[in-house]
Amino acid sequence: MDALSAIVTLLKPQAVAAKLVHGAGRWGVRYSAFGHPSYALVLKGPCWLAADGEPAQMLGTGDFVLFPATPRFTLASDPKVRPKLLEPVPSGQQVEVAFHGDPDAEPSASLLGGYFQFDPANASVLTGLLPRMLHLRAGDPAAEGVRPVVELIKREALTARPGQSLVLSRLVEVLLVESLRSVPEDVAPTGLLAGLRDARLAAALQAIHTHPAHPWTLATLAREASMSRSSFAEHFMRVMTVTPLRYLLQWRLALAKDLLSRGELTVGETALAVGYESASGFSIAFSRELGLPPKAYMEGAQEASSRVQGN
Repeated sequence: MDALSAIVTLLKPQAVAAKLVHGAGRWGVRYSAFGHPSYALVLKGPCWLAADGEPAQMLGTGDFVLFPATPRFTLASDPKVRPKLLEPVPSGQQVEVAFHGDPDAEPSASLLGGYFQFDPANASVLTGLLPRMLHLRAGDPAAEGVRPVVELIKREALTARPGQSLVLSRLVEVLLVESLRSVPEDVAPTGLLAGLRDARLAAALQAIHTHPAHPWTLATLAREASMSRSSFAEHFMRVMTVTPLRYLLQWRLALAKDLLSRGELTVGETALAVGYESASGFSIAFSRELGLPPKAYMEGAQEASSRVQGN
């Protein structure tokens, strides 16, 4: 499994809801921040989008927008329109339809949007991979992989068929991968996406993600990248903005959080599964990085899961 696939698998994205938004005449709505990742495909435009911390942008037909963590944002027919304030409260329906503006007029803008959730153990991982807002224009070749996936989400969401939740969740996984692939190089010149574009670093990253329990050292990772140890360390740091061994530690702990939250392995078994020779060494590293011992983390995750299942 390559690094990108491993990360998306670890995130366990689950489709929650889809929404068709229509606007006619002069209209504007402002949504409060709700933190979950969300996306939108403009089926018919134009309309204006203004997200906190970003300049207002006009969206055209075929444009795609993804928020890793959705901030407050405004959709409007004109940036001068005073928007109606709305809270993003799920209706409980798989697909919600909203109409804004003149109810007797033909919609001038239509968007298919939706949001999804990640496994809480590692939900913050995505924010380090994507810009605060990814906007792909209709004419951008990078958008070609995203649009058909959103169209499939639309088709699946609008038809209540057996297996719908499973299909939607798989489509969200594909959407996420295509979105990550589509990030322009100038938007992500450093970090994991930049590392995956680098053939030498990609080999080392794949080794880490495929065999996290292997006793990796700087020297063995450098060999995977076909580089000298010093050149590899310098190049990895420049592109990834962390040292190779620091990245290895972060990935092992991300996997450990996932395993502990499931409650299927003991702390000692989890330690071995992610590359530690002893439970004590693992506990020290886990506590140092996350501020609590593995056993306490596991118990807290299981309590949270029980509360969710009881609701």
